[in-house]
Amino acid sequence: MGAGIAIAVGAVVLVGWISRTYPLTQFFHQRSAMQPLTALCAVLAGTGILAAARRHTDRWHVRILCAIVLAIALQALVQQAAELDLGTDRWLFPAAIDSQPIPYAHPGRMAMPTAIAFLLIGAGLYLSQVAGRIAGLLLSATSSAVLLLAAIAFLSHLYAVAPFQGPFSFTQVALPTSLALAGLGTGVLALRPRRGWVGLLVGNSVGATAARLLLPLMTVIPILVAGLALRGSEAGLYPSDFRLALTTAITVVLLGALALWGSAQLDSLVSERRSAEILRQNEATLRAFFDTEGLFASIVERRGDEVHYIAANRAFSALFGRDDVAGLTQRDLDPSAPAQAMADRLRGIEANGVAQSMEMRHVAEAGTRWFQVTISPIGGSPIDAPRFATASFEITERKRAEAHQQVLLQELNHRVKNTLAVVQSLAAQTFRGNQADPVAKRTFEARLAAVAAANDLLTRQNWETISLRALVGNTVGPGCGADSARIHLEGPELALPGRMAVSLTLALHELCTNAVKYGALSNEVGEILVRWSVTSGDEPRLNIAWTECGGPPVVAPSDRGFGSRLIERALSAELRGPVRIEFRPTGLVCEIDAPLPQS
Repeated sequence: MGAGIAIAVGAVVLVGWISRTYPLTQFFHQRSAMQPLTALCAVLAGTGILAAARRHTDRWHVRILCAIVLAIALQALVQQAAELDLGTDRWLFPAAIDSQPIPYAHPGRMAMPTAIAFLLIGAGLYLSQVAGRIAGLLLSATSSAVLLLAAIAFLSHLYAVAPFQGPFSFTQVALPTSLALAGLGTGVLALRPRRGWVGLLVGNSVGATAARLLLPLMTVIPILVAGLALRGSEAGLYPSDFRLALTTAITVVLLGALALWGSAQLDSLVSERRSAEILRQNEATLRAFFDTEGLFASIVERRGDEVHYIAANRAFSALFGRDDVAGLTQRDLDPSAPAQAMADRLRGIEANGVAQSMEMRHVAEAGTRWFQVTISPIGGSPIDAPRFATASFEITERKRAEAHQQVLLQELNHRVKNTLAVVQSLAAQTFRGNQADPVAKRTFEARLAAVAAANDLLTRQNWETISLRALVGNTVGPGCGADSARIHLEGPELALPGRMAVSLTLALHELCTNAVKYGALSNEVGEILVRWSVTSGDEPRLNIAWTECGGPPVVAPSDRGFGSRLIERALSAELRGPVRIEFRPTGLVCEIDAPLPQS
């Protein structure tokens, strides 16, 4: 743009010299005219700047234009310094130069400040073709000097300073010349915008933003103050010698106010930049979360009974065969799904204010897929359109594994039952005949049934854990032919590891059978109390106490039977803990102490 302004000014002035339309050479400011060689230099230098700005331009074109501009400016300086007349001043339009209305000591010659400015412009244009930091800094310095010369010349015309002669006769620099020099200086600076002080204006930092805001005001304010002070002096409001003091005071006050305003703006810019950075980081975090491998994420908004999708990641959109689901409703994506149910679920989450997880099924042409979905309310969203974040992970393989495991467990239960049936059949064959003891046969079948009942309980719990209360309740009472109303259970809810279930079942069955035959359940008034508890510590332990009362007086047997040996030895080995049986006169007491897994 600066180069274009210089070319336009030079072209208009040349047209004025060709047609002898002298107001065009002065820009209708009858103090001085832009000479033909000066206008030519403006056009050549502007063309060189435009050529240098093109990346694929041959550097020799730029250097040739530089050489021409430097030669014209240098010869003007030599003539001025040596007081020579080489005749070059009238190379262009000599007749028009001789007849111009403004008298000059050397008609057609550019002023000394103009020649110096073009030397600096030529040097800066040449430096723009040289790589390196030093070249960039020198370019910035030469162009800044040109802008200073142009500013002084322009202000001398603005304030109507009386013309004077000498090497620094700025008032001899014409108004169009000052405009062209300003454009050329700006154009050369723009060739290397990252070097020198210009880099502070074109950056993205807070300081650069503040500089772009303050620099125009700091430039315009002193000019306006000086102009107003000059006009006030000319109008007789105060003496001319008071003008400097007034101008200085007003400028200081205005620049001070500008500095304070600039500080406030700088604080605001820093705050805005920090907020923008935080927002950018949050967006980056959200985007990284959205792009997590295997995550199906979306943000939804409930509007009445309709659920609208505000945003979603690529995986979620692809799940429904879409590039982007933003702006669509749940009904658009899955017409078969009950939209009302989803809206009601979102209402419940909104009312509770806490996230909710669930398993959901998605039916597509490729088959059924299962997902673990977590829906979280987003705080601060509008009341009439609350928003929620959904995050889903596919659990199809897990569901298939669970279904397969269930099939295996059912098959295992079936095979165990078949095995127990075979064992029962073999026992029936073994015990057949007159020599078979019917009591022994019934005892064996009862023990086998207790094992089968424990197996059923474990199968229903996937052979993981089993409720101790359920195990005791199924084994003691109906499981051994006793009245359950006379059996009392006390203890907390406890999930017993599966490995302990079968042995404990057999032991409880033996205790219950013995109570029915000989103990507290052999009469009409006896009762049994089964109490259990868990002691905490480094190794939690399970304590079970079987206590009989109200039965016939108890006498310790001289010989231990199978049931006693099963309880004291086999159960103790299986549970890895002591098992004690005491035949007290008031009733049998059995105490079991076994370690429990930490889980």
